[in-house]
Amino acid sequence: MEELRKNAARYGLFLGIFIIVTTTLVYAIDISLFTASWYGMLNMAIVIGFGAFAAVQSKKNQGGFLTFKETFTSFLVAVLVGLFISTLFSILLFNVIDPEAKQIIADNVIKMTSGMMEKFGAKPADINNVIKEMQKTDSFGVYGQLKGFVFNIVIYSIIGLITALIIRRERPQSI
Repeated sequence: MEELRKNAARYGLFLGIFIIVTTTLVYAIDISLFTASWYGMLNMAIVIGFGAFAAVQSKKNQGGFLTFKETFTSFLVAVLVGLFISTLFSILLFNVIDPEAKQIIADNVIKMTSGMMEKFGAKPADINNVIKEMQKTDSFGVYGQLKGFVFNIVIYSIIGLITALIIRRERPQSI
């Protein structure tokens, strides 16, 4: 099990580096891309892909057999390590290197949210209340980033459970 965790952590390190590179590129190219829905979905697919790849590689290293627990552990360790690294980088980027960037992104999110609420016919008073609440929160501050990390771990744990059901392959029992 220790070897399995070590291999999964290695894939998690690769995931973390990959996310740092993509975050840096998006930051350098156009900061408004952080609020694009396709960017969030692409990031989610990449995280799931790395987790699934770590589980498949662990299965391959174990001769093609991996229990549900081992499969889930491989997935989750890779995702945990990768997201932890990327969260630390985001905290550094948005709170130390360029604190103004988080305000630009927050303003973009507020604009998108109010535009979407208008499209769905929300009342102006409701839109204003949501905007006031959004302005009170600092999603890119240290606390907001850590809260997001915990939320992501919960979501990816559920996805990891489903992935483990698909990838696992128990050893046949001898009679």
